[in-house]
Amino acid sequence: MSNAKEMDVKVKFGLKSFITVVALLFAVLIAVGVLTYVIPAGKYQTYTTDNGLATDNPFLVYNEDENLNGQIVPNSYQVLTKEQNGTRLAWWRWILAPFEAVVLGSSAGNEIVIIVLLLVLGGTFKVLESSGGLVSLVRILIEKLHKQRFLMIWVITLVIMILSAVFGLQEQLLILYPVFAMLCVAMNWSKFTAISFVLISSGVGFTTAISNPLTIGMASSVAGTQITDGMGYRFIIFAVMYVLTSLFLVAMAKRDEAKATEKFDIAGFTLSTPEEHKQDQYKAKLIVILFGIALFAVVASSIVNLMLPKPNATITMVAMAVAFIVGTVVIGKKLLGSFKEMGKQFVAGLKDVAPSIVIIMVAFGITYIADRGNIMHTIFNYFHNLVMTMNPYVSVLLMYALVLIVEFFIPSASAKAVLIIPMLTVTEIAGISKSVIILTYLFADGYTNVLFPTCGTLLVGLGLADVSYAQWFKKTILFQLVLMALSVGFLMLAVALGM
Repeated sequence: MSNAKEMDVKVKFGLKSFITVVALLFAVLIAVGVLTYVIPAGKYQTYTTDNGLATDNPFLVYNEDENLNGQIVPNSYQVLTKEQNGTRLAWWRWILAPFEAVVLGSSAGNEIVIIVLLLVLGGTFKVLESSGGLVSLVRILIEKLHKQRFLMIWVITLVIMILSAVFGLQEQLLILYPVFAMLCVAMNWSKFTAISFVLISSGVGFTTAISNPLTIGMASSVAGTQITDGMGYRFIIFAVMYVLTSLFLVAMAKRDEAKATEKFDIAGFTLSTPEEHKQDQYKAKLIVILFGIALFAVVASSIVNLMLPKPNATITMVAMAVAFIVGTVVIGKKLLGSFKEMGKQFVAGLKDVAPSIVIIMVAFGITYIADRGNIMHTIFNYFHNLVMTMNPYVSVLLMYALVLIVEFFIPSASAKAVLIIPMLTVTEIAGISKSVIILTYLFADGYTNVLFPTCGTLLVGLGLADVSYAQWFKKTILFQLVLMALSVGFLMLAVALGM
């Protein structure tokens, strides 16, 4: 590894990985379709801000508080008759669900924004890669940080976890993968380790939310509590999980080094002339500016999101997409010399990540089938009735299991909050505070974002790194089980302390 070409990392989907992921998702899709014919269809009434006139729809309840709009009405569950459940998809339409979800799904807007963002990131990747800018940035980083490479992992983990815990970033952080991939290849670390930096760190950070508007922000708003309630305890959890995650990633990097056939040599990355080094610094500076513009857009939009009654993930994603488009046009022209060449490379990048569209569509198709089959409210009603009859410790475990099940069908954190939090907080559960209920929701929602095959961000990330889901599961499941055990322990402690 003595030149830039050997650090070159292609950011595109491997064919084998793509086929495996799509096949896995379609298997899940069919299984969910079968469940819609097995699990009784049922539905809760929902609040609406209509004009209050009589309606033929028994599942709309008028209210004057717009903050309740779209939320379910507690204790209003009804089993649907065969005629009422006419929206359930016929088995032959399951194959069309990924396409219908884009147009008719309740999360269609969010799905489209995610697809657009990933395409923009793909175009940006290609511009930075083809210009040699990413190689220059990595070369500068290696020159300055190679002696503190394991300390660098601790810093990377902290930054990503903070971005996720405070601002709710996850899929947006996939933009960092090309930098990590090149850095890892140069350090004799694997691409598996590179994508773990993004997925593991962001997944744990997203779960241990400090002010994440999509989880703790939405849940607090729905429950009628303050986002600061229980924040001190969440800070302690964040610190513990940060140490554990950093140790895991460092261990992964050390394992890669032990398996490497050749040792890292800084001399292989030392450029021969001062002019080449100066050019590297120039390119690296431009890329840092580009990432800075995007980060500013994300932070600014996230702050706005925190102030909204109902935070919306699309706001941050749209802001980030716009920032990268503008930044890539300006900085990409400087790196490649012309708008024509920049446009050519950007389009090539779109093609490289185009398979992500299929993955996202199938993942949302699964949610669409479950939603149309009206089985989610039935599952929730069953667990809710159990929770109300158990002691607080068992109730917390049941709530944890409930969110895990719902998470499989509905990866969206804010959508689950609107469904779950009202029911569990309106009716008092003996020995369990609203803060503990919200913490249970946070834990069960977040960690599975890097475990369940229905999470689009996980599958797209694995596709970019050409890592199969089977490999990911095998190498991370022990760590994820430890995280789950710790999260349950923190919940039991919270109940014991009467938090």
